[in-house]
Amino acid sequence: MRAPLGKMPDADALDSVAELIDLAGDARLEAGITRAFVQLRSIERRGLAPAHQALVHYFRANRWGERQRMREKPRPRKWEQPERQEQILELFRARNHEGFAGLSELRRCQVLTNLGLMFNDVGRFIEAIELWDAALAVIPNFGMALGSRGTGFKYYALASADEYDREILMLTAHRSYATAAGKRVLWDSPYPPSVRKFFATGAREIAERYDLEAIAADLKLDQLPLGRGKEEQAYRRWCLGRRLFVNPLNDLGAYPIAASDYLMLPPLTVGLETRGPPSVIGLFSQMKQEYAFARLLLYEGTHHEGLHFADRRVELSDTLDYPRYSIATEKVRTAFRLAYSLLDKIGYFVNAYWRLGTEVHRVGFRSVWYNEGDASLGLHAQFRDYENWPLHGLFWLSKDLFDDHFQRATSPEAREIFVIRNHLEHKYLQLHEMMVGESMGDALGMSIGEPDFVSKALRLMKMVRAAMIYLPLAVHREEMLRSKKRQPGLMGGMSVYRYDQRRKGG
Repeated sequence: MRAPLGKMPDADALDSVAELIDLAGDARLEAGITRAFVQLRSIERRGLAPAHQALVHYFRANRWGERQRMREKPRPRKWEQPERQEQILELFRARNHEGFAGLSELRRCQVLTNLGLMFNDVGRFIEAIELWDAALAVIPNFGMALGSRGTGFKYYALASADEYDREILMLTAHRSYATAAGKRVLWDSPYPPSVRKFFATGAREIAERYDLEAIAADLKLDQLPLGRGKEEQAYRRWCLGRRLFVNPLNDLGAYPIAASDYLMLPPLTVGLETRGPPSVIGLFSQMKQEYAFARLLLYEGTHHEGLHFADRRVELSDTLDYPRYSIATEKVRTAFRLAYSLLDKIGYFVNAYWRLGTEVHRVGFRSVWYNEGDASLGLHAQFRDYENWPLHGLFWLSKDLFDDHFQRATSPEAREIFVIRNHLEHKYLQLHEMMVGESMGDALGMSIGEPDFVSKALRLMKMVRAAMIYLPLAVHREEMLRSKKRQPGLMGGMSVYRYDQRRKGG
C-alpha cells in the first residue's frame, strides 16, 4: 500500500498494484482494494504505452472483482450487481484496447477467460463460450478456459428444451472438463487442488448420467450439406464461422450440422380464453425472418463484386473525403438498422409474455426490466428473486446498449453504437473508404470508416443472435415454473405446425 510507485518503471508499478489487489483480496482488506484504485489512477496519468494502458483496465477489473467478493452475501442470484457491471466494462476495455495485441499470450488469455467468467456468471453463456474459445485459440491447453468452457456448456445444456441439443452440449461439456482435469494443462497461477477436482467431478457426473459413447457415435458434425450451390454454401460457411445461426450447435464451432436457424419457442400453455396461437409465436417467427434478412444483407454488402446495376445512373456529389456510396454499402447500413430494431422487439416480447403491464410507448430492450420502463423506479417486481438464468443473461446483454435514460453501459462501444443508430435513422451517417483528416461530428452528421462500421454491424448481429437464443430458453424455464404452480385440471393440446418453406417462393 505504501510502495514508492513514483520511483518505479511502469511495468514494475503495475506489478506492484496487481500484487496489492491479490493480497488485499486474500486478507479481505477493503482498504487495500481502495488504495489499489488510487494507485491505478496515478499510474494511468503517466502517459503509458498502449499495452500498459490495457493492463490498467485489466487490473481495475480485478479490483472491482475483489470488492464484490468482500461485499456480497449468499443469496439468490442478484439481478443488479454494480461491481460486476464495472468489472465487465473494464475487461471489455482491456480486450478492445489497441494495446491488447501487445500483451503476452498468457495475459491475453487471462483477460478473455475472466470476461467469459463474468458473462457466464450473469447468464451470458453463449458469449462466454466464444471468449473461452478465443483464449484457447491463443493457448490451447489454458486450464481455466478449458474448465470454464465445460461449465458454460453444462448449464447451456441444462437450459435447453431440446433433448438432442442437451445431449450434444453435455458431451462437449464433458470433453472440456476432462481435458481441464487431465495432464499437460497450463495453469496461470497456483490454483488450489479443489479447482481441478471441481472439473474432474463435473466430467464424472456427466459420464454417470449420459451414455457419452452412444451420443458421440451418433454425432456427425459434417453430415449435412451446406447448400445446393456454391453461392449458398459460401454464405452458410461465412455464417457458421461467425456463429450467426440461431442454433445452439453453432457454438460448438463452424460445423455443417449447425447451418440452420432451427431453434423455436418451446410449447406454451395458455388459458381457454386465448383464441388461436399466442401472438408471441408469430412475433418470434417474424423476428427470426428479419434477423435472417439482416444477416444476408450484411453478407452481401461485404461480399459484392463489381458495380450493381441499380447503382448505374444514380448521380451523386463527391465530397473529396473518400465517401462510400453503393447498393452494397446500403445493405450493410440496413443490416445494422434491422439488427438494432430487433432488440427492441425482444423488449416487446418480454413485456407481453411475462405480463409486465408496461405501457407500449415505454417499452424498449434496455428499459423493459424496470417499473414503468424507468430505472429510477427500480427493477420490476416480476424479476425480484426470480431464478431464470437465460433471462438473466438477456437482462445483462441489454446493459451493453446505451440509452439517454441509462447512461451507464457494460460495453465501451455502447454509446458509439447508439449514436450511429440515431444518425442512420434520423440524421446523416457518412461512410468513408478511408478516414482522412477530421471526422464530421456536427449536429447533422457523423463520419465513420467503412471497415469500422462493418465491424460494429457484425458485433451488433452477434448480440442479436445471442438474444434470439436466450429468449426461447428463458421461455422454456418460465413454462417449467408455471407448470409447477398450475392447479391440476383438464388440458387440451393444439399443434403449432412448421411453416412450409415452399410458400416463401411465392
